Amino acid sequence: MIEMKKETARRKRTHNRGQIETFGLVFIVILISIGFFIYVSYKSSGTTDNPQKEFTNDKMANDFVLSAIETSIQECREFTVKDLIIDCARDKRISCNGDDSCTAVNRTINRLLNQTFMQRNIKFRFNSENLPSPISNGELLNVSYLNCTRDSSHGQSGMAIISLYPVPGNVFLKMNLCN
Repeated sequence: MIEMKKETARRKRTHNRGQIETFGLVFIVILISIGFFIYVSYKSSGTTDNPQKEFTNDKMANDFVLSAIETSIQECREFTVKDLIIDCARDKRISCNGDDSCTAVNRTINRLLNQTFMQRNIKFRFNSENLPSPISNGELLNVSYLNCTRDSSHGQSGMAIISLYPVPGNVFLKMNLCN
């Protein structure tokens, strides 16, 4: 009889130990599930509303700058915008229908911006750095649209670097799309 009581007590301890282990396992699974739920909700709140639009805007700003400098203009078909920018920064020897290269570049870039971003009401800021020639109606190649300024919150951007070789220096063209 004593043997039987010992056996019953041993089974009860084993059963209790099994219940505690099961409870611990369930508790761990619940903690992992809550952690996964918090992680997923945190990650989903940080994503953009439209990743395709963000990618398109990123490509749009960069592609605009790179394609604009390779564009030839109506007044001087033998020169690209890049050629005219280099001439504007260095020599000012090229003339396009009586306008110097700086004026021709400024007019062409403004026309391209008007036909692309302004018609679609996209906030942007397009500017140049190290282009030493201001023109009569303001700074050369400094255009902003819909109050997109240097201090505005910028989204996507694009840039082109134009070497002035053999003269030292570079001209930087920057396009920023504002949020």
